[in-house]
Amino acid sequence: MNYSLKSAAILLVLLTSIQCCFGQQTLEIWRGATIHVGDGKTVIPNGYVQIYKGKIVGLGACDTLKVPNDAKVRDFNGKQIYPALIACNTNIGLQEIELARPTRDEQEVGELNPNVRSLIAYNTDSKIGPTLRTNGVLMVQTVPDGGLVCGQSSVFKLDAWNWEDAAYRADDGLHIHWPSMELPRLPEGSSEDPNKVWTEALRTLTQLFEDAKVYGKNPNPVNLKLAAMQKVLSREQKVYIHLHTAKEILAAFEFIAKYNLDAVLVDAEEAYLLANQIAAKKIPVIIGTTHNLPARNDEDIQQPYKTPAQLYRAGVLVAIQHKNWSGNQRNLPFAAGTAAAYGLLPEEALQCITLNAATVLGIADKTGSITLGKDANLIVSEGDVLDMKSSIIRYACLNGNTVNLRNGQTELYEKYLKHYEELGVPKH
Repeated sequence: MNYSLKSAAILLVLLTSIQCCFGQQTLEIWRGATIHVGDGKTVIPNGYVQIYKGKIVGLGACDTLKVPNDAKVRDFNGKQIYPALIACNTNIGLQEIELARPTRDEQEVGELNPNVRSLIAYNTDSKIGPTLRTNGVLMVQTVPDGGLVCGQSSVFKLDAWNWEDAAYRADDGLHIHWPSMELPRLPEGSSEDPNKVWTEALRTLTQLFEDAKVYGKNPNPVNLKLAAMQKVLSREQKVYIHLHTAKEILAAFEFIAKYNLDAVLVDAEEAYLLANQIAAKKIPVIIGTTHNLPARNDEDIQQPYKTPAQLYRAGVLVAIQHKNWSGNQRNLPFAAGTAAAYGLLPEEALQCITLNAATVLGIADKTGSITLGKDANLIVSEGDVLDMKSSIIRYACLNGNTVNLRNGQTELYEKYLKHYEELGVPKH
């Protein structure tokens, strides 16, 4: 290759990099679609969105739109435009095949790992991420697992070359697995304290926080675990507390107050029993998936479907997750759709996987709703994105840049579709 060709190649790479960083450089107008803002109430029929340099710069009804001569116009007549969906509490990028240990990097040894970061372990070449994009999930919170204190999560875009490019918010919070307060069954006549396991675990957790407070006054010699706790104690970093029962939530209330933590409850299947108290304390909840069985034997069979609405109506900032095996994260919009069938309005259910999720993760100033000045992280659907029968994502963008919606499953579908067409098999 001669020098002129090399120079041209280098220039092309630089221009591509600039476009990836700043979005498209031409004003782009999407018009004719129904726009769902993501704030829980606002819908604009026959609306338009203006995008420039990766930002949303215009929004309104088409009858007020004036198209500049140099604008690029996309007509999405009859389609639906939504904010990009956000999946909380996932292991995307850390786990590929659940039963293949070499493909799993979500868990560290030991009980106390506040210094572990999902950020630097995130795998942008995962085959699972593209399957989420196909259903409109363009951003994920990736969380480490294992132990009592399992480490720090980060928020990632699902379309990037490396973890540095993918990171949307680094180290957004520390994750704690609250000690289970379920009492074990002991042999009749046993003198063992049934509370021993969880009280010892709570003592260990408390000791970590006490040591971190002391270390903050004199950080010498360097202790990476205690150093990682300092932003938690100063409320610069959230604490995500994973728990399940009402008893555990009440115990967590005391711990949160004792250390003045900026806390979020995760999973919290029995949060509906304490909805008013959680709302009064202004603690957000990332509720477990609606596609689940009741946590208690005596619960309403439909309780998991109704919990998001009960929390929402009580005034809790609630986000919906779909925590299951990593590949199931693509069903996040349908988990929200189930909540919409059991008490939430459709726009409120959408809010639980867009603006509310962004607010909990601390990125609502940049994404989560179709609002002027925010990043152009958008999806275009053929039908209702919360309805698995009609939702077909036709187009998506992150920071104004087109996102590839193909994945291994769509490629297989097209491969066999073409094969059977060649054989003359009619479509059904």
